[in-house]
Amino acid sequence: MYKIIFIILCTHLFWVCPAHADALREVTICTDSDPTPPEKIKLDAQGKKIIPVEGAAIDIIRAVFAHMGQKVEFIGDLPWKRCLHEVEMGDIDFALGVYYNEERAKIYDYSTHYNTLTPQLFYLASKPLQVTESKDLSNYKGCGIYGSSYVHFKIKSEDLSMGSDYSSLYRKLLANRCDYFAEELESVYESNGGKEFLANPLIRHIAPDWAQRPSRHLVTAKNGQNSAMLVQINSALEFVIKSGQAEQIWKKTMGDIPYVP
Repeated sequence: MYKIIFIILCTHLFWVCPAHADALREVTICTDSDPTPPEKIKLDAQGKKIIPVEGAAIDIIRAVFAHMGQKVEFIGDLPWKRCLHEVEMGDIDFALGVYYNEERAKIYDYSTHYNTLTPQLFYLASKPLQVTESKDLSNYKGCGIYGSSYVHFKIKSEDLSMGSDYSSLYRKLLANRCDYFAEELESVYESNGGKEFLANPLIRHIAPDWAQRPSRHLVTAKNGQNSAMLVQINSALEFVIKSGQAEQIWKKTMGDIPYVP
């Protein structure tokens, strides 16, 4: 009798423990980085730097994993290109804020999107852009960020002067080292120094009619160890969005910029 109970208990634990272990394992997510202001950097008990990862999108995804009962660690101190590479190699579980394109879809498995963005061209008020279609941009020097996709702007990355982060875009534009950069309004607003940049009277931005509005996704290595988790992530995303929780989180950080799932 005791032997039968022991066998049933062990069988039950065999099936439950792997799922429980998954919930206990801390999922790692890297995201687009930008230099962190010194005043926001703290030290832990061992003297190691604690670099905060903040933003509306971060908090929405944090809520998604909380709904799943899953621990998560956000990594925000890697260049974007390295973030994507680490996920491709399986050294980091997910990358946050990835746009869909066919080339990336060969390398990564995608979640459903969690918000949709507003494409803009940023330029100096003293040097307005005369553009009505994407080919007109060939008359100007553009800047971009390594690893970012500009397919939805109909811009080739090789035609841009590339930098490592948003701060480099702002510096180059203000120093007349490029005539424009293409980026999403929400991404600029969320970046370090982005609000100040947008408030700068020297800066203007327009919505290019030809650009497609990109959506942001979580991605993981194609057919990797975390691909199966996307089903659960998508279900949690649907709940967080439809319940109105995502919009509430968004408004706390993004003010008058509307949330579009």
